[in-house]
Amino acid sequence: MKKELSLKGMLLGALMATVAATPALAEIAESTPGAVKAVDLMAAWVKAGAPNGKFTYKDMSGNDAAGTFDVDILPLFTKDNIWGDDLAACSSCHTGNTEESLHEMDLTKYEGILKGGDVLAQPPGVALFGESMIGKTDYDWGHSKMNARLRNNRMPPGIEFDITEENRDGPCNINKDNGCEVGAMGDWVAAGAKNDDTFKNVILPMFTQDNYWAPDTASCASCHSGNTEESLHEMDLTSYDGILRGGDVLAQPPGVPLFGQSAIGKTDYDWGHSKMKGRLRDNRMPPGIEFDITEENRDGPIVLNGNR
Repeated sequence: MKKELSLKGMLLGALMATVAATPALAEIAESTPGAVKAVDLMAAWVKAGAPNGKFTYKDMSGNDAAGTFDVDILPLFTKDNIWGDDLAACSSCHTGNTEESLHEMDLTKYEGILKGGDVLAQPPGVALFGESMIGKTDYDWGHSKMNARLRNNRMPPGIEFDITEENRDGPCNINKDNGCEVGAMGDWVAAGAKNDDTFKNVILPMFTQDNYWAPDTASCASCHSGNTEESLHEMDLTSYDGILRGGDVLAQPPGVPLFGQSAIGKTDYDWGHSKMKGRLRDNRMPPGIEFDITEENRDGPIVLNGNR
């Protein structure tokens, strides 16, 4: 297994060197008719039913624009440099429904994309667009694997991208048999997210200690220090009360729950769909995108019809 991962790492390195020589896409102005963020374009396609054909979307000026799968969506998976300078296409790693393709996933064509990931597993397939299972059409972009991979998580800042996913559940100082740090937080949430000894001794240090998630990384609380406009997302990760209060607490209505609750103050915790799990684990893709604490690059680049 280690040899296989090393080989994949070497192949990725060679691939990235090749892409570095490929011209990057020209910068597109927000005011250009048809201009839209790549993730928003994909969301519009999914919400239209993920058709193998035409769909409509709103451009960045609020105007209706027309798109098609072949011209507008497929290149987001198959073109080099779409997601950033010197970045390989998604399909360069996800080439087919084979053991050699990462996650046994084929992002080269419509049928492969709708088939999802892990297609050789039993039962086969992990849906990419929030469907309850492969073949269903109950698409749910907000909870989809694709949305999570493209947008949700570049946190904590500064953790090196690891294509093997070995560092995706935290540094694994604890709970190695059940998901490491992220698994421990999930267990705490599933038990009711109580202000107990587990919170004080296990959970709170994850937010407040420097270098916890990786060497030379600041604590979560260093950026999320209080329910003020100066604190990122108006969020306080220094205490139990602050953490349960969630983010965007000065907005109207106030608060975005961190642990999957339907609203601030509710106890219907849902770790699988929670903001916190998304931030900690789901997205370090595509490889190589620079972390941007302002979130300006979190929805991908601005693209046009045909991704020109």
